[in-house]
Amino acid sequence: MKFYRKGVRFERELIHFLNYKGFSVSRTASSGGYLYPVDIVALKRGLILAFECKAHKNKPKLQKDKLKKFKDWCKNGGAMGFLAWRAPKNRWLFLRIEDAEKNNYADENWIGMENFLKATDFR
Repeated sequence: MKFYRKGVRFERELIHFLNYKGFSVSRTASSGGYLYPVDIVALKRGLILAFECKAHKNKPKLQKDKLKKFKDWCKNGGAMGFLAWRAPKNRWLFLRIEDAEKNNYADENWIGMENFLKATDFR
């Protein structure tokens, strides 16, 4: 239960930040992703973002079955999918679902919060 609470706390942190930046945000409570492979959905003037959130000490990787469900969900919903990682030192990093699918988890593929927000602030 301790890990569940930690994950929820960090998901809520991202929700509050995205809301502050003008997104309409919803958390989809589904422990383990069995019902819904998405933790957070954020909408802003037609832009749809979906996040699978992780708050690990080390760089996370998605399991192939969860990655497929996440990708299919994003495709069906017209969303851009991201693995959102609450990294050490209070940093949020984002990886495009396409990079995760290609197993491109290298540091240069992760997008910092500031650049992520600049890239999504075009609408």
